Amino acid sequence: MKTIQIQTEQQKVISYLTMSKTIGWLGILLPFILILGNLFFNKLNLLNNKYLVSDGSQVYVPSSSLKASISHYYYTSVGPLFIGAMFAVALFLFAYKGYEKRKNEFGFSDNFMTNFAAICAVGLVIFPTSANEFKDNVLIFLSSPIVAGIHLIFAFLFFITLAFMSIINFRRTHEINVYGKQKEHKIYKISGITMLVCLVFIVIYGIFFEHLKIEWLRRLKPIFTLETIALIAFGISWLTKGKVECYIFNKNLKRKAVSYQN
Repeated sequence: MKTIQIQTEQQKVISYLTMSKTIGWLGILLPFILILGNLFFNKLNLLNNKYLVSDGSQVYVPSSSLKASISHYYYTSVGPLFIGAMFAVALFLFAYKGYEKRKNEFGFSDNFMTNFAAICAVGLVIFPTSANEFKDNVLIFLSSPIVAGIHLIFAFLFFITLAFMSIINFRRTHEINVYGKQKEHKIYKISGITMLVCLVFIVIYGIFFEHLKIEWLRRLKPIFTLETIALIAFGISWLTKGKVECYIFNKNLKRKAVSYQN
């Protein structure tokens, strides 16, 4: 019976590690997968291939595979991939439980933060972004400014929730007095601050520079670049968290196994 209990807990550790790794790698790889996927469709001209697309009345004219924002891929050939990835992230965030908030601890519980981030991830897909110019839109619509505004709110809340979760929640341990003192806690803090800094620069660019349409600045794709950096920081934080927690779980399991043998 005790052996079965240990095996069950080991399976939980494996599931936890898989979940953390999946969330982390989705965050890191998503921007690059979207670029490469869209480039693949455009270079091979797949949307004009008569064997793949039945309606040849309209000719698809591809534009740059590097978009101004990650959210703009919603309207491209890899739009379903973007939607699926965001729903996958939301699903894993909903499933993640983490630590409960203890008395005198700052912030919210892990469960609340991940659930809220998951809702935001779903929201930014349900309410897609918009753009003034979108030459290679594969859909028959473009969101209104109101819907695009709701999308921006969800995207902002999504990133800021994950940032504060990395800075605050991830540095919680079983012992309250160890908060922020472990080696990996610096990684969480740096990752969270990186996300916040990227978010601040995105807001600054959106308010003060985007409407100026400075050509050399637009070619740098500042929003996409900052979003990518933020997602990489998010991914590193989750990958680190998964490794650390699994080490702790395995250590506790070994202690239990030894105590059962004795």
